[in-house]
Amino acid sequence: MLDQRLAKLLFCGVCLTLFPSHADYVNSLDRYGYTSMQYQNDTEYLEPTDDIPPVWDEENQLSMLDAYTDYPRNYDSQPEFIQPEKVRLGLQYAIDYLQNYRVTSPVTVSGVSLSNQQLVKTAKSLLNWSGELTPSTMEENFYLIDLQRGDTAKSKFTGYYTPIISAQLYPNEEYRYPIYSSPMSNQRGLSREQISAGALSNKGLEIAWTNDPLGLFYIQIQGSGIIELPSGERKSLKFDGSNDKPFRSIATYMKNQGLLNSNPSRKAVKQWLDANPRYMNDILNINPRYIYFTLGDDVIKTASGTPIVTGHTVAVDTKHIPFGSVILAEVPVINSLGQTVGKEWRMLFPQDRGNAIKGAGRMDIYTGVGESARQMANSLTGYGKAYLLLSKPEYNGEATISLNNRQNIPHIPTI
Repeated sequence: MLDQRLAKLLFCGVCLTLFPSHADYVNSLDRYGYTSMQYQNDTEYLEPTDDIPPVWDEENQLSMLDAYTDYPRNYDSQPEFIQPEKVRLGLQYAIDYLQNYRVTSPVTVSGVSLSNQQLVKTAKSLLNWSGELTPSTMEENFYLIDLQRGDTAKSKFTGYYTPIISAQLYPNEEYRYPIYSSPMSNQRGLSREQISAGALSNKGLEIAWTNDPLGLFYIQIQGSGIIELPSGERKSLKFDGSNDKPFRSIATYMKNQGLLNSNPSRKAVKQWLDANPRYMNDILNINPRYIYFTLGDDVIKTASGTPIVTGHTVAVDTKHIPFGSVILAEVPVINSLGQTVGKEWRMLFPQDRGNAIKGAGRMDIYTGVGESARQMANSLTGYGKAYLLLSKPEYNGEATISLNNRQNIPHIPTI
């Protein structure tokens, strides 16, 4: 009798031969220990830094093939690399931002002075780039400014996403949990417990009401989200400030109180609160931090004002990395089971900010909208090299110039 794993492999091979477009045959191999990408020895898998660890539903394990990544990537089979449409959009957004914002003074990244015009030229050159996205290929025509100096120093990557909850614009018995815009400064510092007790009620600050207080709580952790109205229309919740209180994890609190087991996942938190609804407010009020929102259209915008690009937009510390720049980064590859199975070089667009994102070596990658994006964001964590790209003066985006000077750039003159 054939070994069960071999039989499954042969079966998948037959499926691939007969039905080459059939969905997710690669992931069916991954599930049984086979992969078309070699596991890299230097790949680091870290426990998620998000408050809620990932939960993998066996029935929905393939739903993770969302817009963050198409696993695995295989550029070797292509005679010429073609920029995906998402990347071209991201580059155009960078150009639009730089041309509209028009920064007048140069910014400094890793000791290198950069002008607005240099960043625009870089993005325009990358629109015409047809080579591979690897440092060894790109260093011929671009300066690669190391964001973490040194051969062994690496940047840390995590993920963030956009949650969705049900809501409506008027309250009723079901939709009775208000979503508030920011109050006047003398009331902005109220604690979550005070706000839950009605301290902001009937002051004209309610922008919508939800039937999902826990979902709203997690949107506040993310800092933005989407509400879906009964008609199916969606509106975005945009960050409108906070009460400046410290964050406290309810999952950690519940675990310490013996309410949850050793894996305090979001699913476990929800199950416990669903079974004990009378404790909902008490548990949520453990976290005093509260986020206010304004309503927008359904287009998700970043802190830079440009539309978000799933899998490529990153939240950065703008004291170290400017909006409108472009980064070449070695990011984690996540399979459909939420496992880190390797790394790939990817173009990233600094468009967003995050309270926890500090320093040049810290980036948060946007993974999309909804539950599958949440699972991907919670699983996305790891370290890799990251370079800010800067077009060399001799390169116009069309010709290849053989110039080698990547490391220890003493000075790049501003234009």
